Order: sequence, then structure tokens, then C-alpha cells
Amino acid sequence: MNIINKYLVVCIFTIILASCGYHLRGSIDFEELDNVRLISDNRNSFSIMLDKRLMSNEQSNISQYPAIKIISVTSQKRQLSVNSSGRVDEYEITKTLNYQFIFSETNIFTEKLKASDSYDFNESQMQGTKEKEVITNNSIDRQLVRKLLSKFRSAKKTNLNQ
Repeated sequence: MNIINKYLVVCIFTIILASCGYHLRGSIDFEELDNVRLISDNRNSFSIMLDKRLMSNEQSNISQYPAIKIISVTSQKRQLSVNSSGRVDEYEITKTLNYQFIFSETNIFTEKLKASDSYDFNESQMQGTKEKEVITNNSIDRQLVRKLLSKFRSAKKTNLNQ
């Protein structure tokens, strides 16, 4: 009887999920990005992460167009909250990415993206707090890479339809 109850609960849960429209997204298709050239003046964590996504290190015959040019990545850190003793309790890091999509000599889009995240600060655990800051910076970089590639795919489709 106990096994029947478990199957019944699983079936009901599955039906509820299916009826509300929930479905898995699947994997992101990066095949269309394998011939994109990355132009970046400095090698920071963001450009390294983007370069790995584009897999441009493995390709030797990448065409001149399309290209993604990283103009700048700026980072700001500010106090988000303080505790009762007036010391910082939480920080927020905001990164701004200025970039260009270059589809031809005359077809260039210049835009900017922003992403931010916060982390708790504990001065009695400085090593752990520094690690939280590194994790937060990596998380923001991943967000920016995802947003940038999504915008690039959209701009590329729009550019091909024109």
C-alpha cells in the first residue's frame, strides 16, 4: 500500500507540473557561435570566460565578421547594509560591460550591459569573505556572458533578416 501511495504522489506531482506549463529548457546551442571572433584589449576573467564559451582558441580560420568587441568592463563595489555597530554587513558589486557587435564595416552595434550581486561581509572571517567576493564576481561574469551571448544571437538573427 505504501508503494502505491508513492506512485500516486509522483503521478499527481507530474500532472500538476505539466498542467502549469513547466518544462525543461534544454541545453543552449552554441554551434552558431563557433565562428565569432572576440576582440578584447585586456585579458580579464570576463573575457576569458567568454572566450571559452565561444571556443575561439580551437579555431584557426575564424572570419573577420561577425565579431564581439569588448570595449571595457568596469566594476563598482558599494556598501549595501550596515549592522547595529555601524560596520559593513553586506556589499554589492555591480559590473558594467561596454561592447560592440561588428557584423560588417558599416553594421556595428554599441551597447552596454549591467549585472550586480551582493555578498555578506564578516570581518572575523576574512578568508571566507574574500572567497565570497570571488564567487560573487564569477557569478556576475557568468550573468554578463549569458546576457551578451543572448543579445548577440538576437542581433545576429535581426541582422540576417534585414
